[in-house]
Amino acid sequence: MSVQPLLAQENKVYSFQMRELKFETIVDSIQSKTGYRIYFDPLSVDTLLQSFVVDSMTIEGVIQTLISSKPLQFYITKQKQIFIFDRATVLMSEELAKFWRQTQNEKLEPAAVLLKQQEVVVKTVVEQSENKLIEVGSKEKPSNAAKITLAGYIKDVNDGSGIVGATVYAVNTKVGVVTDPFGFFSIKIPLGRTTLNISSAGMKPSRREIMAYGDGQIIVELKENVPTLKAVTIVAEKNSNVRRMQMGVEKLTARNIKLVPVLLGEPDVLRVLLTLPGVTSVGEASTGFNVRGGSTDQNLILLNDATIYNPSHVFGFFSAFNPDQIKSAELYKSAIPERYGGRLSSVLDITTRDGNAKKWTGSAGIGPLTSKFNLEGPIVKDKTTLLVGARTSYSDWIIKQIPDPIYKKSSASFYDVNLHLSHKFSKKDDLYLTIYKSADQFRLGNDTTFSYANQNIVAKWKHVFNNKLYSTLTAGQDEYSYRVKGDEGTVRGYQTMACKK
Repeated sequence: MSVQPLLAQENKVYSFQMRELKFETIVDSIQSKTGYRIYFDPLSVDTLLQSFVVDSMTIEGVIQTLISSKPLQFYITKQKQIFIFDRATVLMSEELAKFWRQTQNEKLEPAAVLLKQQEVVVKTVVEQSENKLIEVGSKEKPSNAAKITLAGYIKDVNDGSGIVGATVYAVNTKVGVVTDPFGFFSIKIPLGRTTLNISSAGMKPSRREIMAYGDGQIIVELKENVPTLKAVTIVAEKNSNVRRMQMGVEKLTARNIKLVPVLLGEPDVLRVLLTLPGVTSVGEASTGFNVRGGSTDQNLILLNDATIYNPSHVFGFFSAFNPDQIKSAELYKSAIPERYGGRLSSVLDITTRDGNAKKWTGSAGIGPLTSKFNLEGPIVKDKTTLLVGARTSYSDWIIKQIPDPIYKKSSASFYDVNLHLSHKFSKKDDLYLTIYKSADQFRLGNDTTFSYANQNIVAKWKHVFNNKLYSTLTAGQDEYSYRVKGDEGTVRGYQTMACKK
């Protein structure tokens, strides 16, 4: 490590005591307590949790302790700004470049290579990050076992959400595992040095060099892959066949769902299912589906483990699932796992996204028949995230264009609301809460109004006992109601609760 001369000396000392935190979290704490502004490239530091303990040190000693185990150096300016960078290169962000131009008359030590083309710098830093050796376990007290258990999370660098179905492959042992719906994985690797290849559909593959002394955890963030099309290579899902014995299961991601042509501008997961082998429609203008000759009521449809009894809106033109909320969907057409309780035909298991863990974002859309909005972001940074979305329709205007005077008196409308909250109590305990409500109401050229509604609430508690074992406890309530109401003096209305558990 090379330490730069301090340009702004001060006698004030600081003390910190933090356990098992990310590098970024430790930096935020130092900034808030010292008043210094710290600049660094996230790709130049690993994602391992680390402890940071200093007692009565100057700011120079604090930073030196922070990067003592990393091939980094730092530079402190008179303006109380600290630059942490790799020995060879500096990533020139807009803020850093502006400051550098203002202070270019200062004598800087050492002669850091300031590259003008940001693309070259980014490539260099990424390569160094992937080739950097990550130490897992205690070097002073290495394990006596031949193999250790490495666990962790594969996340999206944009919003910090876990990536489901990502592959973690140990090159040395030729063994791979797949992340669960939370992005969590656990793999056995030999003691010593191991190369991990991490990949996921639509994401840039990544590599991590691991030096294993004992059990440990890592967090790997992947970037979205936007390649320039030069050639088309068709690759069979060899990894899927090797990594599991499960038969008759089809997986869809949010990216796959949104690539399929849609009706009236609204992506629909149930329409995409109809493109899969063995799945057919129950009829025109309907979102119901049959699997290998079974009827539509022989399918179990789950949303975050909550049962959805009627998955359609507006006579079957739309599904009851907001496409902007979906992370993945799995359709089991045979060999249905026992955890689903047994179904004659199929199981459709839909998982919603976690909220953006890094920043608040939102979106809204207006279509010919529907409008929608979504809002997501961190309520408490690195702990609590929120994802909320809603859709509604205003289809009466198009029904009134029908020339038949009977149907001009018709109406149809729906709405659905999704809320997903996740909270991390500790590195071993996570809580997930999902609330879903949808309602439909329609009448067709007569005096009778039909309405039905789904209402679901599900809470999940995930606890990691160790790198080899974790459990998920799920509790919830599902409710489906149906109602028929007629104008006074014409028919007798009634209301029934079809299913509740």
